[in-house]
Formats: sequence, C-alpha cells, structure tokens
Amino acid sequence: MTSDKTKTGNRFMLTELIKRDFVKKYKRTTFGILWSALSPLLLLLTMDLVFGTFFGRNMPHYTIYLFCGLLLFNYFSNTTRGAMSVLYSNATIYSKVPVPKHYFLMSHSTANFINFLVSLLVFFVFVAVDGIRFRMNFFLLLYPIICLFLINFGISMFLSTLYIFFRDINYLYPVLCRIIMYSSAIFYDVNILPGIMRRLLLCNPLYMCIDYFRQLIIHSTVPSISYHLVLAGMTLFCLLFGWFTYRISRDRIALFV
Repeated sequence: MTSDKTKTGNRFMLTELIKRDFVKKYKRTTFGILWSALSPLLLLLTMDLVFGTFFGRNMPHYTIYLFCGLLLFNYFSNTTRGAMSVLYSNATIYSKVPVPKHYFLMSHSTANFINFLVSLLVFFVFVAVDGIRFRMNFFLLLYPIICLFLINFGISMFLSTLYIFFRDINYLYPVLCRIIMYSSAIFYDVNILPGIMRRLLLCNPLYMCIDYFRQLIIHSTVPSISYHLVLAGMTLFCLLFGWFTYRISRDRIALFV
C-alpha cells in the first residue's frame, strides 16, 4: 500500500514538474507557446535566404531540406543545453522532498518535446506548401523522433550529472554543439563531401535522424533495416551511458550542490 502511494505521489510530482517547466519557459511572454513555432520559422527564413543562394540553387525542396536539419538540431540543442543545470538548480527541492532526481530531467525533456511537436506542425505546413504530398509512410517518422527523444534524455542525464562536478562544461558544450551542427549537414548537401566524410557523418546519431527525415519526406524512400539497427544501437548507447553516469553519481550529487 505504501509503495502504491509512493508511486502515485511520484507520478503526480512528475506531472507537476512538466507543467512547471513548460509554463516557466513562456511566462510573461506575449505569444507564449507560439514562440515554439515562430523561433525556428524566423531562423529558417534567415538561413534559407543566406544559404539558399549557395547550396539550394540546384537542390529540389531546399527549404524542406534545411527545415529538417534546423528542426531536429534545435530540439537536440535546446534540450541538452538546457539540461546541464537542471540537477543543480533543483537541488533545493529534492534535498527536502523525497523525489527521484531524474524526474527533473524527465520533466525538462518532456517540456522540450512538447515544444518540438509544435514546431513539427509548422514543418508539415511547409511540406504541404512546397508541394510534397502526404504519404502513409510519413508515420515512420515516429521512429527517428522516439530515437532522438531517448538520445536527448541520455545526453541530458550525462551533462546534468557532469555539470555538478565540472562546471566548465557550461562553456565547453556550446562549442561542441557548434561542431555537432556543422557535422550534421544542416544547410549543405552531403554530396559535396568526399566519400570518407560522408561515412563519418553516419557516426553522428543526430545526422542519422535528420537524414531519415529527408529520405522519407523529400526522396520518398524508407531507410534500410541496417540503418534502423545502427540508429537503434546509437540510441541505446546514449541512453545507457547517460543513465550509468547518473546512476553511479546520484548519491554524491547532494555533496556538491
């Protein structure tokens, strides 16, 4: 009975944390959740204007190609960068209330996922305007979306735990994020790269999620079984690595906050 009450209380706490993180992001803003759509839209229009002249001249559906990259990279970047200080900034709560620390990371990831879904709706509006017909295999996009959610959660656990003991990560990770952006072929065609560079891109799970979107939406092709398995393996690695880092450190976190 006590265990059931504890589980119910934890579920209630998690729900309230998700509401708090979601509401806090848009508190005292005029447009509220609309910024989830307006922010990537404004960035898309700017980058399309700048890079479309150089890279999109001979590429069909370049705006959608670019939007795929921006949509998933922004989701990845916003989730992981914001997660770094989650355990540290919520220490006053979990030091007084017996709630699992990883619930704060789960609420942060879920709140960012909701923002991503709003941006995804805008993305499909652009897909329709660009003349790409909706097909049933678009539902396969659930696979890279779920994979990226788990990748983000795993990396968030790792970064938030590392931040407790190594605050310099707050300055190092934005630089790494910039490197990840340029190695994810967001605004340029991967075909301009030599063969070995294109193969190296497949070591980047974010790029694989972006490429999955592009293959399915722009080229009407479903990635191979091996592609699915490699992405699943990378997702599992990120998730387990993040969980392991958090697991072995969680009892020492209170000593450093």
